[in-house]
Amino acid sequence: MKKKESLNRVRAADIAAAIEEFAPLSTQIEWDNSGFTVGDPDAMVSKALIALNCTLNVIAEAVEKGCDMIITHHPLIVHAPCLNILSNNLRGRSIELAVRNNITIYSSHTPLDRAAGGLNDIMAKMIGLRGCRRVVEGGFCTIGSLAKQMSANEILSHLKEVFGAPAIRCSKPIEGGIKKVAVSSGSGQGSIKEAIGAGAQLLVTGDVTHHNFYTPKGFMIADIGHHYSELPAIALLNDIVKKNFPTFATLLSKADKSPIFNF
Repeated sequence: MKKKESLNRVRAADIAAAIEEFAPLSTQIEWDNSGFTVGDPDAMVSKALIALNCTLNVIAEAVEKGCDMIITHHPLIVHAPCLNILSNNLRGRSIELAVRNNITIYSSHTPLDRAAGGLNDIMAKMIGLRGCRRVVEGGFCTIGSLAKQMSANEILSHLKEVFGAPAIRCSKPIEGGIKKVAVSSGSGQGSIKEAIGAGAQLLVTGDVTHHNFYTPKGFMIADIGHHYSELPAIALLNDIVKKNFPTFATLLSKADKSPIFNF
């Protein structure tokens, strides 16, 4: 792959190759659907819109701004097989709009989470963790230590500030100082046992369900929200593209919003 290409138009597959050099598709989990989902990988594209989610609003934004490629963290088509493309549902209308406007869509989901320097490492850096390591090699949980102990209230306020989360759900705050913190981007409650086993006092993640808030003594969970834990994916994907293709035009989505509202 030729890096630092000086052309304004770039083959979509070459942009994907740069992303996959950082976050290989081979590392995606079995249920994931990272990669190209719509369009032509061999298309010569001139402008990419980068977003966290590939929603109908994001695709409409790409059309409005003249983008012929969309790069996202969450794939447009994932989990269930796409057995039809119908205009009476959001996914069908999204695919239809992209195809009609010759937009090629590429996503890096779980590979971006678990890559070295990927979302879990970025979360740890944002919090200020030191001496970070993967709890399990190739896994979705990173653990590190704060520079100094913080109380539960202090760390929760810190998390709201650095991630821009409007609200945080948490289990019963533990007493005493918190030093060892684990992070897992997105829906990371599957890392609870790993985090506890690694000696973490706090796990920062999103999408935690009711029963997982019953935590053992000396351990707590902070749910900052799926959206806010993975929002750094936008800047990360943009940095990868601009590093490899400095003159290629990229835009950061303004239509991509969290679907969850707090009252």
